[in-house]
Amino acid sequence: MINEQFFNHVRLLEKTYFRKPQYNLFRVLRSESDEVRLHSRFLGDLLNPKGGHQHGGELLRLFLDKFDLSITADALVDVEYKNIDILIRSGDTAVIVENKIYAGDQKEQLSRYYEVMQKEGYTNIKIIYLTLMGHPPSDDSTVNLSPEFIKQHLIHASYDEHIHELINRYIELSATDAPLREALIQYADIISKLTHKLENKEHMEELKQLLKTGSNLAAIPNLLEAYNEVLVDYQLDIWKRISEEVRNKFGSLIGDSICNKDDPEEAVRAYVNNRRGSKYLNVETQLEGYDDTYLLVEQDHHIYFGVYCPDAEGSDEYKRIRRVVEDASVELNSEVWSNMPVAFYAEPKINFKNLGSEELEYLSSEHNRQAYADFIVTKLQEVVSLLK
Repeated sequence: MINEQFFNHVRLLEKTYFRKPQYNLFRVLRSESDEVRLHSRFLGDLLNPKGGHQHGGELLRLFLDKFDLSITADALVDVEYKNIDILIRSGDTAVIVENKIYAGDQKEQLSRYYEVMQKEGYTNIKIIYLTLMGHPPSDDSTVNLSPEFIKQHLIHASYDEHIHELINRYIELSATDAPLREALIQYADIISKLTHKLENKEHMEELKQLLKTGSNLAAIPNLLEAYNEVLVDYQLDIWKRISEEVRNKFGSLIGDSICNKDDPEEAVRAYVNNRRGSKYLNVETQLEGYDDTYLLVEQDHHIYFGVYCPDAEGSDEYKRIRRVVEDASVELNSEVWSNMPVAFYAEPKINFKNLGSEELEYLSSEHNRQAYADFIVTKLQEVVSLLK
């Protein structure tokens, strides 16, 4: 039966097999979840027959073999070609690799990429949709693709399986090339952390044996349900703190703001349990001095926030805000998105759909949850002050 002794045993095993993180150049230079500047660029160079790895087309061939695809030796590999993360081309064939670590899909994103390749004359088009765990793209992203194309030419790939196996194969091939081998080992470490892989087999065997002891395994379903409820409690607490501070600092909440709902707790529970139609949670208020512009805090895997313009970058208010920010002497260090002229990710950058032990320990602290809400509201105050 699962009791305090069970958890003590789990903690003891973790301490026994814990490996202190080694120096990792990728972590120093980039965020582990930086899709474009870390993952797409590194993978793009590995797949490029003319990349710096000195293995010609062999690494590309091994990648394509995983998906039963082939391409000629004269293949071109580009990163960020017309916003396509990785593009592989040869003859009449184009392989689009859309790389998603945590970011959501843009509207009609894969449809647009397909149309771009069609207009360039490619008749054999494949799309590899690469995510951490291999989940499918949104319906919005593929809205103009035929069901036949989606069934036959859209491939779901994952870092957890495909890229993890591929990088380990590359490590074997680079046994005599110390710089490349070390880079690949460090990258494999990044993937293991992102996908929460337990690399130590002895540790896994010990945990399995612990679950097989007595009636421990039978208690797991109740334990998982309780775990989800704890996540609901923590996330609801964060949203209440954000809502209260936004209301106090900027005015009443509007629209679909979570604390305007009849049952905010159930809304968070639906999000945690991935129920249909529960992709987003948000808090929204009118931006003073602007007719159709808002302060928005929203969650889609991560929590991001900033200034939101429903009419996107074509609107006068969007352009006006961008001019103010660009002319300001104060550097906001913000991002710019199609419908958000000023945008930030909450820090620490927690993926609430893929929580690891470090993130869970952080969320368990009431002090940390308040600091998380404070970070968001303080940044919004900086933005509002600048725009005034």
